[in-house]
Amino acid sequence: MTTANLNSQQVHGSIDRFFAASAQTQLVVLNYVAQKIHRASNTATPSAFFSQTVQIVIKQLQQLPREDRHSALEEILHGVPTRLTEAYGGLDTNMKMAFWYRLANSRRDEALLSPSALTGWSQEQHMLLSDLETRDSNELVSFLRQAVADSQVVEIA
Repeated sequence: MTTANLNSQQVHGSIDRFFAASAQTQLVVLNYVAQKIHRASNTATPSAFFSQTVQIVIKQLQQLPREDRHSALEEILHGVPTRLTEAYGGLDTNMKMAFWYRLANSRRDEALLSPSALTGWSQEQHMLLSDLETRDSNELVSFLRQAVADSQVVEIA
């Protein structure tokens, strides 16, 4: 998937709010954006989607007990030094996009968030997701690229 890197202020405010949000909100937003991109173009998948490197990181996540996966993903966002965080940190931007894309659109047991985590959004999540709902596919891809490329770390709440 070739991505348009929008340099305008179109998504800048959303990115700022994303990085100011809690890790839980960031997980919900990454899941939402990846799924919306997928729905917009079922045939377009990131070329890195099939990367063996991405597969290795996914497998490391799958090796964790299901109940620990959510906190492991939050540790990635917090930058907590773990084996999984280091493996994720070794991915380039396209591979990070593929990682989130694949988790959010998985039909198997590796899904990013359980269905229960996607209901009853907090006000913080609702504000970000409402803004992203108005974005076109190029803006969402640009948002996802910026969200995974930036090295900002979410503070542990």
